[in-house]
Amino acid sequence: MKKFLLIFLLLIVSGSTFAQQYKSHTVAKGENVYRIAKRYNTTPEAIYRINPTAKEGINEGEILAIPITDDQEYNTHVVEKDDTVYSLSKKYNISIETIYLLNPEADKGINIGQILNVGKIVKKDPTAIDAISEKGKESVLDSLKIIPKERKIIRYITHKVKRKETLYGIAKKYKVTVEDIKKNNKRLYAEQIKKKDKIRIPVYEDKPSPGETIKNPTDSRVSATTRYTIKPKDTKYNIARRHGITIAELEKLNPNMNPSFPIGMQITVPTTIFVSLKDSIQPGFELYEVKPKETIFRILQRTGISADSLFKMNPYLRDGLKAGMVITIPKDTLTASTNFDVTKEKYIDLSKNLYNFSPKKVAVMLPFGLDTLNFEARKDTEEFLKSKQSLRIALDLYSGVLIAVDSAKTRGITTELNVFDTQKSNNEEYIKKMMAENDFNETNVVIGPLYQTNLEIVASELKKYNTPVFSPASRKESSLYDNFFQTRPTNVILQDKIISFVEKDSIDKNIVLIVQQGEKHKPIKEKLIAKFPNAKIAKIEEGNYLYEVRLNKVLDKNKPNWVFLESNDVAMISNVIPLLNAKAESHKITLFTTDKNNAFNNDNIKNEHLSKLHMHYPSVDKEFDNKEVEEGEEVSPFVKRYQKEYGVDPNNWAIRGFDITYDILMRLGTADDLYHSASYEGTTEYVENKFNYSKKLLGGYHNSAAYLIKFDDELKLTLVE
Repeated sequence: MKKFLLIFLLLIVSGSTFAQQYKSHTVAKGENVYRIAKRYNTTPEAIYRINPTAKEGINEGEILAIPITDDQEYNTHVVEKDDTVYSLSKKYNISIETIYLLNPEADKGINIGQILNVGKIVKKDPTAIDAISEKGKESVLDSLKIIPKERKIIRYITHKVKRKETLYGIAKKYKVTVEDIKKNNKRLYAEQIKKKDKIRIPVYEDKPSPGETIKNPTDSRVSATTRYTIKPKDTKYNIARRHGITIAELEKLNPNMNPSFPIGMQITVPTTIFVSLKDSIQPGFELYEVKPKETIFRILQRTGISADSLFKMNPYLRDGLKAGMVITIPKDTLTASTNFDVTKEKYIDLSKNLYNFSPKKVAVMLPFGLDTLNFEARKDTEEFLKSKQSLRIALDLYSGVLIAVDSAKTRGITTELNVFDTQKSNNEEYIKKMMAENDFNETNVVIGPLYQTNLEIVASELKKYNTPVFSPASRKESSLYDNFFQTRPTNVILQDKIISFVEKDSIDKNIVLIVQQGEKHKPIKEKLIAKFPNAKIAKIEEGNYLYEVRLNKVLDKNKPNWVFLESNDVAMISNVIPLLNAKAESHKITLFTTDKNNAFNNDNIKNEHLSKLHMHYPSVDKEFDNKEVEEGEEVSPFVKRYQKEYGVDPNNWAIRGFDITYDILMRLGTADDLYHSASYEGTTEYVENKFNYSKKLLGGYHNSAAYLIKFDDELKLTLVE
């Protein structure tokens, strides 16, 4: 209370040149400064000027002084999936035109998480707003003591829970809150709802509708206006910012405004000045309007400044970046970097642009199979560990996760890690029970499970929270869930990687296709023929065998021969590779495959032959062996750390666990959430894996970043792309 009085005393002493009005506001759960500003039709900057400590964050129950432009408050709505302007107009009983009038930025479309004004709040206490005076100060302080009255329940509705229903969905259906339902069904504070449960839904006494239709433009955000004459160096940006409105609102106030913005022209602006031009823009800085879908990360890259600098200049950005915001940036930084196109950059380093240092809640779900381990019998346990491949993979992945969490901590990103044992594949009943017994509402991301069937179950259960689920191992995508992230490039992406490479330089090449018989290899054969219609196709005999005479017919002595070998049959590969190797003496032959499967690693296939043929293939990771470090070559920091922690070299799964987790934590540190980070244009790379996520038309996100590797001379693996 003392702190609140001090704020008002400072305001009185400062001697404002205009009669500003203020209102007290008690911060509710989940509110941020941006949402509060929307409610009172002011700006985050204006709230920060009156409540400077709010820059460090606000807490539930805290009291803020709110500068206001008119005697009005508005209901706000956080945009959810499937929301449209039309559906919101129906939900809040207001017209579409009203939503656009209250939210000019909605003309460009609405996005999940966006905060909209959705109608006026009918006020009950007109004395709550007073000008800054002794009397006004007492009125505001007295208003803080008002205790909201409980709404009167006139009856109850009994609702029988249906399959896949959630408390949130039920509350939305009956136009009550989740808390209203829990208050009248006490067991729901400790239990999850289940199918066929019967719960009581309160019906409250009717009250005036919170969403009131605005009948004419004078009831809009700006109630009092004045005329302003354009001065030298004035821009739409600084005028809009000075008066606490967006550029779109300024243009709506002045529909016939001359687009050249000449000096001396008069325009209409709000009477109240929120931020003085002198305070808002200093020498060496300029104003910039945030574009639709623009991100903080994108602005940092385009300007070349640090996240700390950007937030120091624009503290309200900690509450989120929105299209139409006018922010301060160093002068000429944007102009100087206009030609910088991040898509031309092969890789992006997220660690240089960290700004979101809130603790990250990460859940890891892997099949440790602890329910089948006999810890009493050490010999049995050791045998079990040796025989259970999924457990070995899970342990290796998890060891990499732990190193990633520790590494991110050194960059200021702290992690709350929760680990869950999924036990086995296709374990629906157990996983649903496990998830029902734990709270995932605040979880930022789930890494795992390992098996596709379990992944689909977890993604389905967490869809209601919009929690991202990252698949660490499976190559199968999900066509059902938008919150599913596929970290391994799919077979199609790997195929396209090498086909694109060959296609770029195939004009003077003799393309040869050697494809295994059978339905399984028919799709890749058709795909290669479609891409290379002039390719020569080697005839494969029954039993997947190639005769030398058949090979001679498709090879060309006068051109480089680029040969695709598509097979997972060890016998066929061990037949074809020696034939090609023998012909390499008289023909220029380069070998390609879209799928270097385990058959190529068989002892019957000599790596010397693959090296001589310079075989090219796509890969999820670099496939370099960290254990064989040549003299003078530096060991990666991850490998050193892993060796120190566990006393052994990391295998591919441990490296993968590190790369996936560290990338996730870096993305969370440079974005509001992982969906936001998926919009980055560029590829991230760590020890042996790289990531470039994009949204599929149906389903979740896939990783399109893959490597192209070739066998070089002396059995060396070389990274081509």
